[in-house]
Amino acid sequence: MTIYAADTPETLNPLIVTTFFGAVALLSCIGRLYALKKRNQSFREEEYCIATALILTYVSLGIQWACVVYGGTGRHIADVDMPDVVLTLKLILPFEALYGLTLMFVKLAVLRFYSRIFAPSAWVTWSVRVTAAAVVMWMVSVVLETFLLCRPLAFNWDTTIDGVCGDRNAVFVIAGVTNMVTDFMVLLLPVPCIWKLQMPVGQKIGLLLVFCMGILITAISIVRLQSLMVISFEDPTWTLPMGLLWTVLEPELAIINANLPLMRRFFAKIIPKMLSFSRSKSSVQRSKKNDFEKLSDNGILLRTIGGGFVQRNNVVVGAENYKASEGSSTTGIIQERSIRVDYDNISDEDTGSDHNDRRARVSVV
Repeated sequence: MTIYAADTPETLNPLIVTTFFGAVALLSCIGRLYALKKRNQSFREEEYCIATALILTYVSLGIQWACVVYGGTGRHIADVDMPDVVLTLKLILPFEALYGLTLMFVKLAVLRFYSRIFAPSAWVTWSVRVTAAAVVMWMVSVVLETFLLCRPLAFNWDTTIDGVCGDRNAVFVIAGVTNMVTDFMVLLLPVPCIWKLQMPVGQKIGLLLVFCMGILITAISIVRLQSLMVISFEDPTWTLPMGLLWTVLEPELAIINANLPLMRRFFAKIIPKMLSFSRSKSSVQRSKKNDFEKLSDNGILLRTIGGGFVQRNNVVVGAENYKASEGSSTTGIIQERSIRVDYDNISDEDTGSDHNDRRARVSVV
C-alpha cells in the first residue's frame, strides 16, 4: 500500500479545514459540558446524541484522512495505484452512511432540547415527534441508498463484474433535498413559541437568530450537493476531495450550532469581555446618572447667624438594620437631640497671654 503525501492544495486544504472545525466541534462539546456542570445538571438524552454525533464525525474525519493518505484522493486516477483506488471506493460507502447517521443524532438532540425548553406545549410535542420521525426516515433512506444503489455491493468498486448501479446523481439530489426539508422543519419549529414570549421585539429577534443559525448548515448542504454532482467515477480520486470536505464539515458545524444555545457560561469564562461589553456600557451609563450618594447629616457643623454652631444628632434605640440609623426605624424609639455650641474669642489683653483663646459654652436643647 502506497502512502501519498498531502503536499498539494487539492490534498492538504480540505484536511486542514475539516481538522480545524473538528477541533472546534470538540471544544463546543466541552463548553456544553462546562455549562451543564455550572448548572449542576447531568447528562441528558440530547447530550448522549451530541456525543454520539461527535464520535461519528471523527470516524468520518479519519476516513477522509485515509482516502487522502492511503487512497490517493486529490490526485488523478492515472497517478494512483489501482488497489488504492479500490480502497477509496470502498471507504466512501460507510462514509456516506456515517453522514446520515451523524446528522440524525444532531437533529434529534436539537429536537429534544426544544421539547424540554418549550414544554408542556402540546403543539411543540406533536411537532417534535413528527419532525423526529421525518429525520429518522431520511437517515434510513440515506443508509439504504448507500448500500443498495449498486447491486451487487462489490460493483461499487469493481466494475469488471456483472452488476448494475442506479442514477447516482438523482439519488444525491433526492437525499440532499430531503435533508434540507428536515433542516427547515427543525429550524422553524421554535419560531411560533419564541414569538409568543413576553419580551421586547428586539430580544425576540435576537433569540430567533440564535436558534436559526442552523440556516448556515442548510446553505452548506446546498454546497455539498453541488460538490457531489461533479464527482466523476471515471476519475474518482481527483473529483472526490470537495465532496469529502463538505460531507465532514456539515456535521461538524451542525454540532457546533447545536451547542451554541447552551454555551453562554463557557463563553463568559473564555471571552468575558465580548459578552459583558454591553452590560458594562449600560452600567457605566447608569453610574453616570447616579454618580452620587446621600451624605449623612450627622457630624456636620452648621454655623448660625449668631456666630455659633449647631450640630444635630439622631439617636436610634432598637433599630434592626442600617436604615434605622437614618431615622427610619419602625420598631425602635427614635430620640432627637440638638446641641448648641457658642464660643467667644478672648484677646490677649483680656487674658494676658500672647495668643487668642476661645471659650465654648455647650447647652443641650
